[in-house]
Amino acid sequence: MGLHRRRVWEIAKGFRGRAKNCIKIARQQAEKALQHAYKGRKDKKGENRSLWIQRVNAAAREHGIKYSLFMNGLRQENVTLNRKMLSELAIFEPHSFKALVEQVQYMRGLGGSRPGSSSSSSSSSSSSSSSSSVAKRITVGSLEAGSNSSSSSKAAGSISSNTA
Repeated sequence: MGLHRRRVWEIAKGFRGRAKNCIKIARQQAEKALQHAYKGRKDKKGENRSLWIQRVNAAAREHGIKYSLFMNGLRQENVTLNRKMLSELAIFEPHSFKALVEQVQYMRGLGGSRPGSSSSSSSSSSSSSSSSSVAKRITVGSLEAGSNSSSSSKAAGSISSNTA
């Protein structure tokens, strides 16, 4: 006999039929319930791992890399984040996850940008530098025009005559 009588009654409290009243049947059902609970605890770990893998795979594919290549690249880079943490990064810290993907793509030569320099920031910096040079030219032109009112009216007249 595996279980003590008091423990059997505690486990069999919500059972149906004779499994809650008769000690012999209650003991058999309680042992079976404990076996299912043990197996369920083991299965839950595998199901969670499967869920983490699916999440990491989906996030990696959004950035243009397969899960297997991504995980292999992380292993080669000696990044020791487990699948649970990668899944959390993908959900709650997408920029950090993207940085990991770009690192793997760069190291594998898959067309990722160099880490630390994103492609969008380089294009925006070139456009901001061109807009700042335009702003400087406008400012310099307005200062020159403000210093000599007669030349500014001539410049304005020449512009209007050119457009007309």
